Amino acid sequence: MRILLIKTEDATPLTTNKKHVEKIKSLSKDIQVNEVSSSNKNEIEKKLIDAEIIAGAPGSIPSIKKAKKLKWIQSFSAGVEKVLTQEVKESDVIVTNVSGIHAIPIAEHVLGFMLIFTRRFYETFKQQEKKIWKKDKKITELREKTVLVVGLGHIGTEVARLSNYLGAYVIAIKQNVKNKPDFISKVYSADQMDKILPKADFVILCLPHTEKTHHIFDKKKFKLMKKSAVIINIGRGGLINEMDLLEALDKKIIGGAGLDVTEEEPLPKNSKLWEMENVVITPHHSGWSEKYMDRAIDIFCLNLKAYLKGKPLPNLVDKKRGY
Repeated sequence: MRILLIKTEDATPLTTNKKHVEKIKSLSKDIQVNEVSSSNKNEIEKKLIDAEIIAGAPGSIPSIKKAKKLKWIQSFSAGVEKVLTQEVKESDVIVTNVSGIHAIPIAEHVLGFMLIFTRRFYETFKQQEKKIWKKDKKITELREKTVLVVGLGHIGTEVARLSNYLGAYVIAIKQNVKNKPDFISKVYSADQMDKILPKADFVILCLPHTEKTHHIFDKKKFKLMKKSAVIINIGRGGLINEMDLLEALDKKIIGGAGLDVTEEEPLPKNSKLWEMENVVITPHHSGWSEKYMDRAIDIFCLNLKAYLKGKPLPNLVDKKRGY
């Protein structure tokens, strides 16, 4: 069994090492791991021909046209929109992701966003740059604020848990309203979103980007929110109509935005979002930490164990649904 492991070298948290390779090989004496740098396109193309499995970051996965023996693509990301090309969708190749590994760092990132707005760190940092010692009378607390989590997968559930732990009133939207965790006060269905949006102080988007969720937040949704409410997007940029968001922020229809993802990435330098005082931007790194690749390889090995036994893979992606 030949595995093409594509090594991402320009992003340290996504880089595999010898320990990772040995862990993969330890699962079977028949496994041969060909580790190739993502920048070495020629070598990837050569190794692709005989590969049964490809594993790598979404942006490094090549076209599968020449992959004669390919049966499985393992993405080292939760989102797989870049992997699910038309040729992959129409093929018999299965796709898995590493959904679940991002929950801890992204949930902490979301807390950071919320605390920036409640404790007004953004304003304080600007004062520090100018050496201004002035108390901010608008500082508030996260405790008893209403946090609406849209999407209760691994990430959304951890966001809800930590928010509740800090004393926030947590409500959520999920497909199946049954099996509500104890740390969430109430769960609503997607068709009830318009009803509950006016209650939220923070709206946290934890959804995948699909045809159904594309621009799920637009001017109609923003007009339903409190003027003081903050929207936080750690899902995918396409969840929000960015032009409508710019208008909502500019006209103070909503209070602010915390964005780890944008419709176009990198965010263009001429985007008005960069200069807005009520916007905090991070460069799509909320899921990163020094433990990222260790967790990704653990999930890959979990999938690989199932694959070797002919059992269903735990992190199998539904190619039609897109996640």
